[in-house]
Amino acid sequence: MRIARLGAVFALFLALGATAKPAPTPAPTPTPVAAPRIVIAARREFLAWQLGSIDPTHYIGPLAAIATPARVKQTSRELGNLGALDRLVYLGLVRDGSFPGGGIAHLFRAICSNGYVYEEIALDKAGLVRGILFRDTLKSQ
Repeated sequence: MRIARLGAVFALFLALGATAKPAPTPAPTPTPVAAPRIVIAARREFLAWQLGSIDPTHYIGPLAAIATPARVKQTSRELGNLGALDRLVYLGLVRDGSFPGGGIAHLFRAICSNGYVYEEIALDKAGLVRGILFRDTLKSQ
């Protein structure tokens, strides 16, 4: 009888222990961190395009040819409507086949006083821009 009672008490402890534990919480996704040179380049290029005053010596490959005065003017007008740049939020790496050199770019959300835009920027090892793109929505994967 005593063994049966001990077995019931032990089973009760097991049941209480199993129900008292909360479900494990999934680990939060770590916030990506960009290298300082990437953040500096993204900010510099965003502001240059917004002001309509880019430095063509920062661009290489096909981008150097398509950064025409007309395109810079149009992009400047569109980015200017967003107002002053408040901050850049780094979202991580993305693969964009339209960029030369492997298609890997850094994705930022440029938050301005009147809205936001996404900026994709790809740099070569020397820090020159091999691809830059501004878009108001993200492509679905």
